[in-house]
Amino acid sequence: MNEISKPASFPRPVNRSDIPFPNWSYKHIFRHGQCDPAGIVYTPEFFNVFNHAIEAWFCDCLNLSYYDFLGPRRIGLGYVNAHADFFSPVKMGQEVEYFIRVSKIGSKSYALELNAMLGDTEALRGLFTTVTTNLDKHSSIEIPADLRDALNRFVFSDNA
Repeated sequence: MNEISKPASFPRPVNRSDIPFPNWSYKHIFRHGQCDPAGIVYTPEFFNVFNHAIEAWFCDCLNLSYYDFLGPRRIGLGYVNAHADFFSPVKMGQEVEYFIRVSKIGSKSYALELNAMLGDTEALRGLFTTVTTNLDKHSSIEIPADLRDALNRFVFSDNA
């Protein structure tokens, strides 16, 4: 018989005071069309808004055009891993505030953590690993120097 020697460890929501980079956020109010008949936000909608927050963060905080990467520079910023931990339901009409930190930078990929706050408590957390690619050759490439330098300003890891 299988025995569990140690209980599973699950993520716990953070409080607003625990956010490492509180000076920038992306706010979104969830509308009727983003919710199920009970008024609770559909799970895929969160991933859509996570991406909106990341695009805005690139432009506002990193001072890099997300759109220039994908367009003229032909550098892909694709997710090789996208995950969310849910702590409480979000309902129609509620405003969620997103904060972003960089948790890891590799040679060709980086990891972002998005804390989605409902008031002072985290409602959900998004974890995204992005790989930089050459969009013409469809192969991974080193993170461009300007992006790496910008990401380094927002590195924060609970494991550091």
